[in-house]
Amino acid sequence: MSVMAGFHAAVTGLGLVTPGGVGVAASWRAILDGRPTATTDPALAGLPVDFTCRVPDFDADTLLGRRTAWRLDRYVHLALVAAREAIADAGLDPRGWDGARVGVVMGNALGGVGTFTTQHHTMITEGAGKVSPLLIPMMGVNMVAGYLAIDAAAHGPNLVTSTACASATTAIGTARDLLAAGRCDIVLAGGAEAGLTRPIVAGFTRMGALSGRVDDPATASRPFAADRDGFVAAEGAGVLVLERLADARARG
Repeated sequence: MSVMAGFHAAVTGLGLVTPGGVGVAASWRAILDGRPTATTDPALAGLPVDFTCRVPDFDADTLLGRRTAWRLDRYVHLALVAAREAIADAGLDPRGWDGARVGVVMGNALGGVGTFTTQHHTMITEGAGKVSPLLIPMMGVNMVAGYLAIDAAAHGPNLVTSTACASATTAIGTARDLLAAGRCDIVLAGGAEAGLTRPIVAGFTRMGALSGRVDDPATASRPFAADRDGFVAAEGAGVLVLERLADARARG
């Protein structure tokens, strides 16, 4: 325990895909500009709460290639783009690292609910024979870490933490522990979520969890205001590259 307490990890790379934009620069610029990202969502037309924060202009076929994109749910799309940016930001090249010493720990709560919702509709309207054979691998919460590992040739520990809103925070803490224990030299850690479906938003609404400012979505997200009334459903991904502080300093 004393060794763990004195251990220091370094964040050497960062990748983001957020409602502010694709990439760290676009996301940071949106924050500095104070630009709201909550807007009326056509996919939620008719629901009591019909606004969300979606990632704008995200084309998985362009960013990942059609061959990769068609097999994966949107939440994995977001994570892959963020992970690739984080690895590049860290100045690392998966072709040159020892994959057995690279781990992946990603947080996720809902899995591929977008795929599940679409395929459930397909089964009801067209029959069970039309359900995609990729339904199960596309909706599993574990798949985000698995596909990141495949994409980055990371053959070390591969984990998904699912602790609701704390999933990505738990993932980062777990990644630090893997480094401290000497099980990895590098860990990709973070979280991804893409659950903006009608059933999920309706469920959060019924819980009383979402803001009901449908008349002015741009001002709905106000976590520290006295008159706050809930959160705004959103999607996105963030991935860090974590290394031991000594290793990070050694490679500059």
